[in-house]
Amino acid sequence: MANERTYLAWMRTAANVMVVGLVLAKFADRGKVTAASLCAGGILVAVGAAGVVYGTIRYRQVNNELEAGRYLTGSRGRGPTVASIVLVVAILAALGVLVADGG
Repeated sequence: MANERTYLAWMRTAANVMVVGLVLAKFADRGKVTAASLCAGGILVAVGAAGVVYGTIRYRQVNNELEAGRYLTGSRGRGPTVASIVLVVAILAALGVLVADGG
C-alpha cells in the first residue's frame, strides 16, 4: 500500500505543478496572455508532465521489485533528489522568464 500512496503523491504533486503552470500562463499579467506567461506556464506544465511519467515509471519499477521479493529502487535515492532539483530549477526559470519580461 505504501507504493500506491507514494505513486499518488507523485501524481498529486505533478498535477499541482501543471495546474500552477496553466494558471500562470493565463493570469500572470493581470489576465492578459503574453509570450512570457505562456513560456513560464509551459515550463511548469512540461515539468509536471515529466513528474507524471517519472512517478509512473518508479511505481511500476518498485511494484515489480516487490513482487519479485527484491527491493533495490529505494536504496539509491537519486531519482527523487534529481526530481526535486528539476522542480526548483523549473520554478526559478519560470520566475526568471516573468521577471525578465517585466510581468
